[in-house]
Amino acid sequence: MVLALLSVACTTPGAVAPSTMPVTGRYVELGSAEESSSCGYTILFLPLGAPKPVSALIEDLVRNRGGDALIEVSSDSSSAFYLLGMSHCLHVRGKVVKFTK
Repeated sequence: MVLALLSVACTTPGAVAPSTMPVTGRYVELGSAEESSSCGYTILFLPLGAPKPVSALIEDLVRNRGGDALIEVSSDSSSAFYLLGMSHCLHVRGKVVKFTK
């Protein structure tokens, strides 16, 4: 209970886009919406890693599903502050698509 009182968190909306690259032709959705996230941590002002950039999270989502792009893309970030440190996380969501000829 005391630890919960000593922590604070917030979420900030990020970018929203119809797609990560121009969609000029037909495509096939490779499943439902996917999500990827990455976090970085700081303890006593010492960084213990940083979150991946949004572009890297998008590339990971597309590559893992074997697609070409993301559609219906949204992102946000969240920070949590604790007694001795903090965490900062980035989140990206979207549907992976493969372009057809």
